[in-house]
Amino acid sequence: MKFFGFRLSVCWLVFAVSLGLVACGGYGGPSYSSINGYMTGPWDFTVTNAKGRVPFVIEANLNQDHHGNISATGSVTADGPAGNVSDLFIFGSSLSTVNGIAVDYLGFTCNGTDSGDRSITGTVNSSNQVTLNEDVGGTAVATITGTLDNSASPPFTGTLTSSGVCGGGTATVTGQYPASIPPTGNYAGTNAADNTDNIVMAITSVSGSLTGDGSDTKLGNFTLTGNAVGNAFSARLTYSSSPGNNGPVFGYYDMKLSARGSILLVSPLGASASCPNGEPRYNTSCLMAILAMQ
Repeated sequence: MKFFGFRLSVCWLVFAVSLGLVACGGYGGPSYSSINGYMTGPWDFTVTNAKGRVPFVIEANLNQDHHGNISATGSVTADGPAGNVSDLFIFGSSLSTVNGIAVDYLGFTCNGTDSGDRSITGTVNSSNQVTLNEDVGGTAVATITGTLDNSASPPFTGTLTSSGVCGGGTATVTGQYPASIPPTGNYAGTNAADNTDNIVMAITSVSGSLTGDGSDTKLGNFTLTGNAVGNAFSARLTYSSSPGNNGPVFGYYDMKLSARGSILLVSPLGASASCPNGEPRYNTSCLMAILAMQ
């Protein structure tokens, strides 16, 4: 993957997360009564100190059966993420001062080969040892080791090591399990390219589905319809009086931005040379606004 003139090596991933020691034995896993680790729901995995020095996050809505088998199915298109697995890069001087994000899309890999798959499979055993395998286009392999503790905050921390075409180096991983992400509520801010353009937005996130509506002082009223994945969402943005600005949009809720957290709203850049309307460019994405929860 080309990244501002150099090849990013944080490993776009056939991703093996080993949160603990060894995966449980046997095809079906342990019995229902022995499983006490809980991984069903939205997860936000933040990876820092990777070889490319650019933090990234892995978002997933995980399912876990009574044998401790874990799964999530996702994909990417030319317009960005789809399904229940989503990845993105974070830009800023620290995780509490994020300036923008770049979302994953078909071909957004370090070696130019991308199947489009972003699926996760894995297991959790009776000792809360977890193994997750994420196929991210079949480009490389990364392994995260750590400890799952559903009563802790965060539920686990660990390290990521990688190999293959995109590999090299060790990174730190923190996993969060939020109850409702992105949080249902009201958000407000200004256009990233025009601070006289005020934007307000109300969103509702229920069981992975996201709806919203809002207004833009320059472009009028709009609606959002899409899919929430962990700490992020992908949606269709529709303006009632400005259809030329309709299209895909992506949001990432950063709980460290502002007093109650903020949503970074971006549109995909794709093969375009520049962002429209003077919006700031962050690799493959155009920052539309940073909207603080009210």
